[in-house]
Amino acid sequence: MSEVDMHDVLYVEDDPVNAMLMQGIVELRPGCRVLVARSGAEARRVVAGQQVDLLLCDLRLPDVAGDALLAQLREAGLAADVPALLVTAEAEYVAADLARRGGFDGFWSKPLDVAATLRSLERWLGEH
Repeated sequence: MSEVDMHDVLYVEDDPVNAMLMQGIVELRPGCRVLVARSGAEARRVVAGQQVDLLLCDLRLPDVAGDALLAQLREAGLAADVPALLVTAEAEYVAADLARRGGFDGFWSKPLDVAATLRSLERWLGEH
């Protein structure tokens, strides 16, 4: 698979175990790779320097609330058409509200169900 066919998924997550688990799940989909940013500042540098195809953002980060980060990333260069999902262990109704208020397209609940996550990933990335 060429670099052109690759989908880059940016996961903003400060917990290395959670980052590794997400990487393992997402990379089960051929043509996907995960870029991990461990803080809001690191995520802003990533989106300023390269295009990503999907943003996954943890709610609790060391330097910014995850639900407030999306607007900052859009200003830093994350394209308006890139889907963004909040990833959280909050109750579903809380996660849905936080995602909506933060401008996210949706959310994934922790702990992640591998099959459901892959189906959702396929939906967000589409067939291109």
